[in-house]
Amino acid sequence: ALCKPLDEAFSLWKKLLENAGIPEVRSPEQTVTSLQLLAALYQLQEKPLQALESFLLLLSLCQRLGDNLGMANSLIQLTRILLQLHCPAQAQVNL
Repeated sequence: ALCKPLDEAFSLWKKLLENAGIPEVRSPEQTVTSLQLLAALYQLQEKPLQALESFLLLLSLCQRLGDNLGMANSLIQLTRILLQLHCPAQAQVNL
């Protein structure tokens, strides 16, 4: 029940980011921060698959924005989660 608002937020972000290009939002930087928070909250709730999906959305957005630091941070977090899930081969692809 506690994850329902997070799941709804994830669904909305996913829908917003499903099209190619930079989404029409008021502040792309705030959108990046919101996705980082969403992923972090999933991690705190011990929902690694949802956190993984959130970081993938974040990575996609950072790529569109040309945010190299954001892309690197997303890849680090994705790798960390994959290692926690005992998926070293997939984690190595991110490196």
